[in-house]
Amino acid sequence: MSKLTLLSIPQSNFGRAVQMLLEEKGADYDYVVAKPQSDEVKAIHPFGKVPVLKHGDLMLCESAAMARYIDKSFDGPKFFPEDAGVCALVDEWVSMTNTIIDPLMIRQYVFHYIFPKGADGKRDTAAIEALKPALEKQMDIIAAAVAGDYLVGDTPTYADFNLFATLNYMPGFPETGAMIAARPAIGAYLERMNARESAKKTAPPQKS
Repeated sequence: MSKLTLLSIPQSNFGRAVQMLLEEKGADYDYVVAKPQSDEVKAIHPFGKVPVLKHGDLMLCESAAMARYIDKSFDGPKFFPEDAGVCALVDEWVSMTNTIIDPLMIRQYVFHYIFPKGADGKRDTAAIEALKPALEKQMDIIAAAVAGDYLVGDTPTYADFNLFATLNYMPGFPETGAMIAARPAIGAYLERMNARESAKKTAPPQKS
């Protein structure tokens, strides 16, 4: 079969999670920078979102599906454990990150900073302030979950790559940076994850 190709942008948290899994599995793959809504992305994803994946005749457009496929298709450690109950916990965290944590942290909070919609193109500080209670609650839940090093069990799973790729943006913003500083368990978790070679190889470019 031909080499797997992942199409994404380096800033995509979901794209980074999938790429980290490819690195952890030691998979042979190509990474192609492709913007959302580009023709090559829309040829795979009906809504034009990244990441997308091609492997031979197979084309996938959802990161959780990609991760499951990669874990089953390539040798190396399993990041979706064989035990049904443990694997269900991994899937549970992946779903919560994708449907609850990312929409609040990235699509609402971070987007207020990178796509400001306030008066005169400035940030809507009132809208940011209104998000803080929900962000605090999510941080409390995450801090408790990672107090034992990883989300599920005592070794990393795909749930960790998926959460990390979102959570690692948060120290760079004032409100969430302060929240993480007040929760040492999250800071230690990010430190552990950032120390992994897969995290170093997939880190998005820093703003100059």
